[in-house]
Amino acid sequence: MEATASRFVSLLALCLLASMALMLGYYGTVELAVGPGCSRLVQASSVFVQGIKVSVDAGSQGSGGDLVLHGLPVAPPLDVPTEWPEARRVVVPANSHRQWTYFLNKGARLQAAYSVKSEDGVPHPLCIIIAQGESFMRWAEMPSLQNSTLFWRLVQGNGTIEQTVNLSSEYYIAVRNLNDHHDTTVQLEFRIRTLLYNTSGADYRCSPGPAGHGLCTYRLPFLGRNVAVLSSGHEERLNSDAQHVKLSYKPRWTVYVVGSVVLALVLLLLYEILDLLFGPCTGGGGGADRRRPLLADKEDDAASLGSSYDSVSHDGSDDREPEGRGEGGGGCVLCCDAPKDCFFLPCGHSATCYACGARIVEENGGCPFCRRKLKKVRRIFAV
Repeated sequence: MEATASRFVSLLALCLLASMALMLGYYGTVELAVGPGCSRLVQASSVFVQGIKVSVDAGSQGSGGDLVLHGLPVAPPLDVPTEWPEARRVVVPANSHRQWTYFLNKGARLQAAYSVKSEDGVPHPLCIIIAQGESFMRWAEMPSLQNSTLFWRLVQGNGTIEQTVNLSSEYYIAVRNLNDHHDTTVQLEFRIRTLLYNTSGADYRCSPGPAGHGLCTYRLPFLGRNVAVLSSGHEERLNSDAQHVKLSYKPRWTVYVVGSVVLALVLLLLYEILDLLFGPCTGGGGGADRRRPLLADKEDDAASLGSSYDSVSHDGSDDREPEGRGEGGGGCVLCCDAPKDCFFLPCGHSATCYACGARIVEENGGCPFCRRKLKKVRRIFAV
């Protein structure tokens, strides 16, 4: 029983660690870049997650007034078209870049008109790219890498670029100055057309800006299909970097604990079944025989014998085996007092005195040498 309890505690600790790793890995805190016109769907399993939290750092609350977390009972349709322009004028330092972040849904179309002017009056080419998420990070390390971006072009003077996105994700629009010595001024006019989630049926609205004290939490009912939508307006035409917010999940600890206990019990039961079927003893069932003591207490040796017969048998037969079947001289391996004067059937090993051997057979024990199930014990007579 103690060994079983110890195994259960070990399995339970392992399951709890695994569930914690799952929770922190799959439902850990992430930082999101929220640009203008964002409409991001946030989904989480209500079995494992109790709430969805969005927080804004105190230093960035000033620009977060238009950021809203919506809670809805079901996933809303992506059917609200919107379009807005943005004008940006930036100076790109030599051998550097500037970027802007947008979360665009599938089917969005981005158009950018550019006008490039160098500080020394000599035209210098710029590189304009449109990249998705991690692809932008790879491009930032290797600006000449073109195959990691959706759009890559060397530009100078005036012109227009367009790009349609086919996957809802974060997208970066970046301008890089390829000149090593001179800064370059670029004027950009963006026009973005995209689709937003319809949040008219939301049963929860919260702004994590100054009025919301920087934190919003949408609680998910157990086994519900609720989702959240994080959206931002585009009326302010943000002319700075995207606002960064933290998205985190409040775990449903009861499910993790109960699930870990159930999983530990299942693993323990599976272990016991495999141990019973594939134990080291012949015919299986070795686990129980291996853990059972060979003898209980030796205080009642005289009473446990209770018979003047030379053999103790479970099958009722009175077959006699040839004398002298001992395993050599020496004393009883259990009591260490009396000499070995018996052997076991069917294995034939001689390990104990007759008193100890009789008690092993009566208690359904196993051979001290091979642990094989015993049927009878025979006395060895010295002639």
